[in-house]
Amino acid sequence: MINNHIKKLIFVLLLMLTVYVTYLALPFILSLLKFALFLLMPFLIAFTVAFILQPLVSAIQVRVSKRWLAVAIVVAVFVIAAVLATSSVLPYLMREIRVLVEKMPEITAEIEAICDRFAQQFDFLPDNYRPTFRNISAFFSRHMKNLSSLPGIIIDKIISYVSYFVLVPMILIYFLLDYEKILCSVRRRLIDSGRIHFKNYLGELNQTISSYVRGSFLVMVILTVVCTIVFLVIGLDFAVFFAIVIAVTNVIPYLGPYIGAAFPVLYALITSPKRALTVAVIIYAIQQLENHFLSPYIHSRRIKTHPLVVIMFLLLFGRVFGILGMIFAVPVLAIVRITLKYYSPFKKRIAEEQISV
Repeated sequence: MINNHIKKLIFVLLLMLTVYVTYLALPFILSLLKFALFLLMPFLIAFTVAFILQPLVSAIQVRVSKRWLAVAIVVAVFVIAAVLATSSVLPYLMREIRVLVEKMPEITAEIEAICDRFAQQFDFLPDNYRPTFRNISAFFSRHMKNLSSLPGIIIDKIISYVSYFVLVPMILIYFLLDYEKILCSVRRRLIDSGRIHFKNYLGELNQTISSYVRGSFLVMVILTVVCTIVFLVIGLDFAVFFAIVIAVTNVIPYLGPYIGAAFPVLYALITSPKRALTVAVIIYAIQQLENHFLSPYIHSRRIKTHPLVVIMFLLLFGRVFGILGMIFAVPVLAIVRITLKYYSPFKKRIAEEQISV
């Protein structure tokens, strides 16, 4: 008979072997996950939009009584609003991006001069360790080898995602039409089968993710409008572009506000340090209002997890999936937290030990 020590040794060896095999297969697993994500992306986008629009459909359904009519009204309003926003904002945004690209050599030269002046304060360091523009550029070139091919990658992505403009609205309509039927059917099946614990798990998961998605979308829209107006008032160039960057990166907790604020602040620094300080103070004030008043009023967006765990997830997902992964890191972390809350193997083991005692 095998004693407990040999069993533990076998378990440790099998665990080490599993980790090693997983490490060897990691490139294939990541490529497979990326391919699956590409296939599922239209469904994820459509389901996310349906998640956001579902309360509006339910409110309109109370007045018109027909589900299909409420869905038609909401989809028509959503499409019209999207077309109007795109037709009015997109040309202005493309003009800003074109001017920004044209001015990039001048901006780069100004940033180089600022970095070199700042590096003069560290003349006691060796040349290779000073924060000069050349050293900073060499650092980024080592860690971002594919940066030169970024325009081609963007064009390829745009071409590959063109089909989404056709698929997403169609899938969205089906999701909105059958949203309540799907929820009621799943709930009824779980109750009939006696899986109340799993029903409660899905209920909390649905409530947490829906609150996060809807609240984040509304906060993003409000931040875009407010930052655009403020940047136009103070006369900052590329106001719409910087406002969208701040709103999108603000979804990333802890790191997002700093990433978004870096772009307009660095651009303002080219004009003068005083202007950069003014922009930084304005962005800080807006973010404080968003953190302490706007987000708590719209929804509780705080994930009940230690900040170090959140940052670890952000770095992991950012490394694997890029900026999109950092945006989805928090919802995935929320799913993991709720899953462990309901199905933690450690809790089950503790309960079994208490019963045995």
